[in-house]
Amino acid sequence: MTASNGPKPVRADVARVAGVAESTVSRALNDSPLISPEVKEKVRLAAFSLGYVPSRQAAMFARNRSGTIGLVVPRYAAFPPFSRAYFPAVLDGVVVAAEQRGCFVTIILNRADTTGEELAQLVTGKSVDGLLFAVTPAEYSRYSVLEQLGLPFVLISNYHESMNSVDANPEPGMRKAVEHACSLGHRTIGYVTGDLRYKNGQDRLQAFNRLVEEFGVRARVCEGDFSRTSGYRCAGELLAGTRKEDEPPSLVMAASDRAALGVLAWCKDHEIDVPGQVSLIGFDDLHPAQDAYPPLSTVCNPIRETGAYATDLLLDIVEGVRTTPTVLWLDTDFVHRQSTAPVRGTT
Repeated sequence: MTASNGPKPVRADVARVAGVAESTVSRALNDSPLISPEVKEKVRLAAFSLGYVPSRQAAMFARNRSGTIGLVVPRYAAFPPFSRAYFPAVLDGVVVAAEQRGCFVTIILNRADTTGEELAQLVTGKSVDGLLFAVTPAEYSRYSVLEQLGLPFVLISNYHESMNSVDANPEPGMRKAVEHACSLGHRTIGYVTGDLRYKNGQDRLQAFNRLVEEFGVRARVCEGDFSRTSGYRCAGELLAGTRKEDEPPSLVMAASDRAALGVLAWCKDHEIDVPGQVSLIGFDDLHPAQDAYPPLSTVCNPIRETGAYATDLLLDIVEGVRTTPTVLWLDTDFVHRQSTAPVRGTT
């Protein structure tokens, strides 16, 4: 029979009925391996008979956990981090996955002067149980402090040997994009790179180079940094032609939708019709791509999914389910919208 009136039962009441210590109640109800199955069953029956429901805070305390993970995002000087569509998409995946695992998420702004020791202190001081890193350069020395201390952390859209990470493989989606371009008759393709200090900028450029060689098309490359500004600049270099012998590309691919929108802006400013004169393909498939005019054909980057998988991976590490470094790769895809069309003069 469960209690319906009177004071709300507390842990001490369960301990008295079960004939165990209060600390044993917490451990038993949290399925601690230190408690025998017989004692666990006795405590559960006592809790049920009293109508006792343990608080989340007490449960986390019993597990020596805070019940919170930290999502580390860059602190930019020029703009707020969540003003770019990438970060809200990652956060969506992280928050939903954390909620399903009974965990909270706190945002940690990573300044240029933040040290590895400061990040480590967040975990060792039990402010958070582990860290997710949303965007970090390929060379990032702060990881070494966390790794040496054996603290749980997962990289998103980045990877390093012996570290846990979740990333998207750019080649499947980019392959479909190049196949689509070739099917439309495009034989010279321009490419605006991402920031080559980052693994995803490097990986997308390497995939592009492999694919244009495989499909036998000419390539012109301009180094960008994922930004709309770099897309605008590179559009001028690629489409205006810096040398008379250069053949301007009939299609431009960009390493991000933001860079592709910069290309689109340059074309509009110079009265070049997209896709009538130049076709355009982005990368990410976030809302700016869908809302552009014309809507962008783009490589679909599973950003929300990477956030969700990274959260599950981190919590598995925190809970001791995974004990060896894990690298998860998700596939990209491609969506055809109105920014690509056959080369002029072809049907």
